[in-house]
Amino acid sequence: MLDALDRKLLAALQLNNRQSMADLGEAVGLSEPATRRRVTRLRRNGYIFADVSLIDPARVGITVITAIRFAKESRATYDAFKQEIARTQEIAQCYTVTGDEDFILIGHFPDMISYDDWINARILTNPAISRSTTHVVYRRMKFETAIPV
Repeated sequence: MLDALDRKLLAALQLNNRQSMADLGEAVGLSEPATRRRVTRLRRNGYIFADVSLIDPARVGITVITAIRFAKESRATYDAFKQEIARTQEIAQCYTVTGDEDFILIGHFPDMISYDDWINARILTNPAISRSTTHVVYRRMKFETAIPV
């Protein structure tokens, strides 16, 4: 269970996870050893699961958002698709969603030709998929990685 100090630590770490434990502790009102113990516990308990550097996708290629609809829904079809997507390095995020579509994919490709090759090989050849809709991102208006805690 998270208390108020844990939530403050998580909020601060989401904005800058490279600050020292002393600086982090000062920001939330804890000593450096207490801060270190709490952060270690938060990691051990899975609240913090990765420390990463975020890269601007526009500088390394294109971002596409693809909506997928299946002709017939079944656990086997979904499981096979999820396994395929898990093996696809270019797909950064995959969501199962409510509404008309079954999956939303967010992918990063070097260029449109690479995306076209991928969609032709992996999506358009899948007989279980009845429709795919692609949106090419030409400008990212908002991108937040921090979640409210």
